Amino acid sequence: MCFSPEADFAAAAVVGVVGVETLRQVGTRRELIVGLLPLLFAAHQLTEGFVWLGLRGDVSSGLGNTAKDAYVVYAQAVLPIIVPLGFLLIEPSRRHRRWQAPFAVLGAVLGAYLLWQVTQYPINAQEHAHCIAYSTHTPLGTQSAVAYVLATCAPALLSSRRYLQWFGVANLVGIAAAVSLRDVDFTSVWCVYAALVSVLILEHFRRRRAAEIQLGPSPRTPASP
Repeated sequence: MCFSPEADFAAAAVVGVVGVETLRQVGTRRELIVGLLPLLFAAHQLTEGFVWLGLRGDVSSGLGNTAKDAYVVYAQAVLPIIVPLGFLLIEPSRRHRRWQAPFAVLGAVLGAYLLWQVTQYPINAQEHAHCIAYSTHTPLGTQSAVAYVLATCAPALLSSRRYLQWFGVANLVGIAAAVSLRDVDFTSVWCVYAALVSVLILEHFRRRRAAEIQLGPSPRTPASP
């Protein structure tokens, strides 16, 4: 699979359409984080397009460096915080929320730790085999990687909603594929994959809204929006 600024911009456009349609299906504030994920993934791919342009000297170094820093901060520090929190908020089942809650705590702690790492130390990026290889100063790399996978995949896998479960499965498969195929380019490969499979989030919301239209919205409580 070959990547380029054109590929990132094209992926951003496609996923952006999915993101806008997903937001149209969001019905409550508790659904907003998960509903925003496709659009955020689209913005993330757009950002990497400018990282490419910066590495090739097609935009100013200031813009390229800003895009590089924003891309890594979102991928490594923001995602592990918002993903488990979003799935926890959207979950209607009390039992499933109990299972998801520890991963939301894990994600918050991990995200804060990684945010400190990526903002206190330099972030490097270079073109490598048609991908961008990002390197950061992150001690306890293996432990952090395991915690990252748990925080970003487990809450979806533990969801009571089928298409959100499939989103978790697809991301777990994508992580395994990214590590096995391009270990040094993991961030770049997995993030574009996650962006493309976010169509499963749209399908979840579409089916939820269709069911509400057909049967009428179920009574909502603060615990079960």
